[in-house]
Amino acid sequence: MSLAALRRARASTLARQLALLRQAAGGATTCISAAAAGGSASLGLPSTASPLWRYDSPMLRHLSSIVSPLEASSAATPAADVVLPPYEQLRAAAAAAAARAGSNGRPVPQLSMTAGERTHFESLLRSFVHAAAVQDQALAIYVNRKLYAAAAPKFHDFLLAAMDPQLCAALLRLQPGAGVQEALFPLFAQFVLERYTAEIKAYRDMVQTVDLRNPHQWFPMARALQRRIIYHAGPTNSGKTYNALQAMRAAKSGVYCGPLRLLAMEVYDTCNADGLYCNLVTGQERREVPGAHHTACTVEMVSMQRRVDVAVIDEVQMIGDDNRGWAWTRALMGVPANEVHLCGDGSAVPLVRKICEEMGEVFELNTYDRFTKLTVEEGGLEGGSYAAVQPGDCIVAFSRRDIYDIKQIIEQETKHGACVVYGALPPETRRQQARLFNEPDNPYRVLVASDAVGMGLNLNIRRIIFHSVMKHEGGRERVPVSVSMLKQIAGRAGRRSSQWPAGLATCRDADDVPRLQEALDVPLEELSTPTAGLFPEYEHFEVFAGQRPDEPYSALLAAFEKEALLDSSYFFCKQEGVHGVAQLLGKLELSIRDMFSFCMAPASATDPKLGAALLHFATKYSKGLPVTFEMAVPNRVPRNTDELRQLESAHQVAMLWLWLSYRFDEEAFPGREQVQEQATLICHMLDKGLRRLTRLSKSGADIADTPVRPELERIFKCFSGEIGVIEAQRAEQRAAEQEARRRERAEQKEAAQQRRLERRALRDATAPERRQARLEKQQRQRAEAGGGSAEAAGAPAGDEDALNRRAQRRERVAAAAERRRELAGEPIAAQLRVGKRRRSAESSGTAGAAAPAAAVGAQAQPAGQQQQEQEQWARAGDGSPPKEHTAAQEQVHQERKARRRELRRQLAAQRAEEQQRRYLETRLAGVAGEEDLAVAGLLSTPRATHAHPRSNLDGKGSRSMQAVASAGGEEGPSSSGRMWSNGWQRLMASLGR
Repeated sequence: MSLAALRRARASTLARQLALLRQAAGGATTCISAAAAGGSASLGLPSTASPLWRYDSPMLRHLSSIVSPLEASSAATPAADVVLPPYEQLRAAAAAAAARAGSNGRPVPQLSMTAGERTHFESLLRSFVHAAAVQDQALAIYVNRKLYAAAAPKFHDFLLAAMDPQLCAALLRLQPGAGVQEALFPLFAQFVLERYTAEIKAYRDMVQTVDLRNPHQWFPMARALQRRIIYHAGPTNSGKTYNALQAMRAAKSGVYCGPLRLLAMEVYDTCNADGLYCNLVTGQERREVPGAHHTACTVEMVSMQRRVDVAVIDEVQMIGDDNRGWAWTRALMGVPANEVHLCGDGSAVPLVRKICEEMGEVFELNTYDRFTKLTVEEGGLEGGSYAAVQPGDCIVAFSRRDIYDIKQIIEQETKHGACVVYGALPPETRRQQARLFNEPDNPYRVLVASDAVGMGLNLNIRRIIFHSVMKHEGGRERVPVSVSMLKQIAGRAGRRSSQWPAGLATCRDADDVPRLQEALDVPLEELSTPTAGLFPEYEHFEVFAGQRPDEPYSALLAAFEKEALLDSSYFFCKQEGVHGVAQLLGKLELSIRDMFSFCMAPASATDPKLGAALLHFATKYSKGLPVTFEMAVPNRVPRNTDELRQLESAHQVAMLWLWLSYRFDEEAFPGREQVQEQATLICHMLDKGLRRLTRLSKSGADIADTPVRPELERIFKCFSGEIGVIEAQRAEQRAAEQEARRRERAEQKEAAQQRRLERRALRDATAPERRQARLEKQQRQRAEAGGGSAEAAGAPAGDEDALNRRAQRRERVAAAAERRRELAGEPIAAQLRVGKRRRSAESSGTAGAAAPAAAVGAQAQPAGQQQQEQEQWARAGDGSPPKEHTAAQEQVHQERKARRRELRRQLAAQRAEEQQRRYLETRLAGVAGEEDLAVAGLLSTPRATHAHPRSNLDGKGSRSMQAVASAGGEEGPSSSGRMWSNGWQRLMASLGR
């Protein structure tokens, strides 16, 4: 029964359970003292009034909060009519049975049950002990799984020894299920609290829920040893791992902890080939060699209970990895070994030194230099084409599609075959591809790999060629490859004792080479791993879940991560995959332990096929059905990359099943050997498929559009229902994410609007002061321009320089007035200029009420009137004109604009007519004298000369005539035009006479 089932049954069972607990405890929360014959002192417990003992807190107090609204209900519980003897009576009966023990030491109970009664009793106890609800409730009194497994058989023997007619009759009336759980749990609680007081107290003291500030205290066995920590720091191909492994080989017992199954398998094969018996332990595989005292394992699988002489932890710089760093932290702190050899670059040296100081252990540092030289080739790959690759080259790409595209290009444009290595391939297939590449007598002389080539394989690489120094991370986002990864991968080029001892590194594009050179020039000492990853042990979740029994597992994970207390040297590892699986399995009836195991499985809810397989396995397990491997893989060699992907996913599902089979009973996951055979068959077909792709590429066949064969499409047919569930959940998740983004955008918009309102309010609050300061400045400027007093100008009365400045200002003002008087004969231009000055004054807020007549004149408003208007506006509240005049001002503004347009049009017509008059005067000067022109009315006064530049006769005159014609066409003939027409007729008549 899971937590979900517990919540459904609690409404009908906990009321009875609380009543029985209160009855056993004497109606109070002193059940411990009541359970002890000699009181709390005889048990070595603190006083029951002390807050140190929390049996009443997580159990009685929690049950009281749930049951209090139910106690008033009239609903009867299933076992309401079954009353068991009190615990004190059973304890006395068990003590009497022990006193009657025979020669074999077995207690002799008061009542001997018949075979049928014994069978019924065993079925009841089996149902009670294996119930997930009982295990989860035991967490409330700090009975963890390990202690529960030890206490359950003892409780069974206790009931047998205490068997009397009353107890037997009560048990015969019960049936397996919720009734026996609610009846027996109070007795079981008092039994373990009495018999295992020290263990419960120690467990409670060890696990303080979310306090993760001292993780080294989680491993008491390692703390009991005075370990010696030896850090081998150096770049790739420096011999650091070799020296550490030599120390492990020389020891009587040892363990190697690698980051990949591939590395563990390589150490396992090498040790056994050299006559050193070695076991292999990975998440998906166990190989035990009789008589072996050495073990090669992945870092997550290292044992914290098996003591060895020497332990080797490889790639220790991954202690700072966002997802897997917790495994290296756990191995470093908890492996029980006399010597611990750490291998990696120097980036984690300060962090490991600090952790060793906290643990109080000896730290030693050995540094190494690269055996062979690594050179960066300038200019990139020749021509930027993979047709220029040479034997021993390794092209590194960061996506599966790029890897196969590059493989096809190389095999079509060169004579070389290309091996491939990437993370989704099974380790056995990767090893086979590496062997093909290393062997000199075969056509596979080029390797195309992902970043997986950076560790786990011994490869004879001449040159590393980066397809790009950018990679995808988190979907479509492209980020630069880290400096440490570039150094790790580039360092694989060149290997001592191979045909290419000197290594080369370059990029396909010449533009990426400077980035590579810059990364390789960074010293290892400058790289830093500042913090170590942490993830809590299962015991932390046990206690935390016991305190929050009504929350789903996904909510427990989120709450734990939120409330965890960490030291500054550690960080909480990202567990998006764990959260996703917890949400996927949230509706299943699984215990806390089972849910923890399923969530830590190597599967991701974002992969539909792998997530569907995990959901299928967990569903069958929750229903109590055997979880068999139902996926049928046909014996078909893949012929394109899509079929390869199908087989890769099938192998991952097989590995998932094997991983689970090692965490659960063999009865729950039967048929392990058959699944291992299926996994081997898949690896064999993948190897054949890769060779087939090479042959097809060499033949020039187009395999891109080849469809996947139906028999390979049907591999995952048994998970079709679960795949639909996952796709529906992903659609819901995408919709929720879109809604969250929409809400976030709305909140951002609202926050921006709020900020704008705040800024506007601030401006409005300071507007009177700013306007007053502007008015004062304008007053000073007008006073200075108008020759005001020395005080208005801001200078002392007797200051000679100030008097000179005032005199100069007076001269400027007089010159401006004279200019205005000169322009009085040109009313249109004068009005335009005065109107411009008026608009400038209005924009500065000083002359808004000027009369229209003052626009033509050159006089400004008196200073006293302006002062009065400004004071009137200031009294209005904010120093601005009253708001009711806004519409009227707009109307006046539009009228003024129209008048300015009319004035400009009239001015243009006047200038055009003037130019026409001068043109005619010049042309007619040679025909008639000035006196005749004056008589004809073409000249107002006779002129002395009519010298005019000839240029006016060419272009300007004609343009002026056109301007007059266009003006006349719009407005009709003007009086001046009529005058010219009449004068011309009189002149022609005169000349004719």
